[in-house]
Amino acid sequence: MTPTQYSITNSTGEYTRAVWLMTAPTDEPHRLCVFLDAEHYLRDMDCPPVITGLIQNALIPLVSCVFISHVSGAARQQDYLWNERYARFIAEDVIDWCSERANIQTAGNVMCGLSLSGLEGALIALLYPERFPDVLCQSGSFWWLAQQKRSLPKTSAKFWLSVGDQETETGVTHAPLGLFQEVSQIAGVEWVASRLQRLGATVKYRQYAGGHAIAPWREELSLALPWLLSSTEKNE
Repeated sequence: MTPTQYSITNSTGEYTRAVWLMTAPTDEPHRLCVFLDAEHYLRDMDCPPVITGLIQNALIPLVSCVFISHVSGAARQQDYLWNERYARFIAEDVIDWCSERANIQTAGNVMCGLSLSGLEGALIALLYPERFPDVLCQSGSFWWLAQQKRSLPKTSAKFWLSVGDQETETGVTHAPLGLFQEVSQIAGVEWVASRLQRLGATVKYRQYAGGHAIAPWREELSLALPWLLSSTEKNE
């Protein structure tokens, strides 16, 4: 399974993004894993071999995967900061585009993101629960959500929420748009885990050894994807 690069523009012309599609070797209907932050998941993490290995060892079913570029630092912050227009682009335009190229299900798919894209991934799943009932948020930037004290809708989604035990920093300004982080990454993830559980979600909270880094994120894919692609378990 090798990703092939394409470009997608939505109907309004607001978004044009590079995407990489990795199709499952099957004509049967199957699920799609959507990865935001393609630059991190493909270039830095090199996750296709991890996914291929999980499939070959029958740890996950056959899935297709699509990786969406974040383009630039400024666009990344604009797209991933609880952006409902970008959520619609992913849940409608990208899913429909993928369904024209692989026999994927339009419902029951997996949303994956890390850091700020983990925040946006959660929003996409909350807004489009049928399309994305399973969500991977690796060190998601839920500090922003905690600072905003935003209300969340009820949900039956299944969330894997992780954070490093060294992610304790506060009082950080994030370039290029100057986002100010008052709440630590750990506190933000724990905040959202608690709220999602109360709202009906199935939550797997994992604190790993380390910081905000590629290596532990790549390593935990072998744990998170089998859990997300399996039958729903009780809150842990």
